[in-house]
Amino acid sequence: MLRNGSISRGESHGLSAVVPVLRVAAGTLALIASANVEVPLVPVPFTLQVLALCFVVLALRPREAVASAASYVAIGALGAPVFSGHMGGIVRLAGPTGGFILGFVLAAAVGSLVLGRVSRTRLPWVVSAAVSLVAMVAVVYLCGWAQLMVVAHLSAAAAFAAGVAPFVALDLMKVGIASCTFAAGRIALGRDAR
Repeated sequence: MLRNGSISRGESHGLSAVVPVLRVAAGTLALIASANVEVPLVPVPFTLQVLALCFVVLALRPREAVASAASYVAIGALGAPVFSGHMGGIVRLAGPTGGFILGFVLAAAVGSLVLGRVSRTRLPWVVSAAVSLVAMVAVVYLCGWAQLMVVAHLSAAAAFAAGVAPFVALDLMKVGIASCTFAAGRIALGRDAR
């Protein structure tokens, strides 16, 4: 209730509990929407999900970033058509591309952790962001690569050539886009860009 034009303590506490939930929901929706932008490559399609995950890691608090990725995976696992190709279900997670999707959760945790550590150094913020996002992408690749080898019965080199190598340059571009966008936003908002 408003008292003298201000929010009462009870309402303030209620709002502070809702805001993180809304941020997690926004992150989850970004991952869902980004899966719908797809170039069907075999065995791993090209989507904008890594770009969305970059934004999630940079924009949200660590627990919120992990919760967004975990919510996305859980929604898809329950059968909602939120994965690339408008697919969902446990079968998709157990398939050749499932490791990349499952890797989003660990990648969000690692990216957030690295960002927290590196941003305390003297490096410019844009470099800290880029380093953390490269670590995040590496985790996605490792998880996806490992599952692709097992599920598709490919050698390490063949799985890397099919599921990782075609995406490295594009994903590094996504890292650059997200890092520069957030650095520019920090400067525009008057935050220290270091």
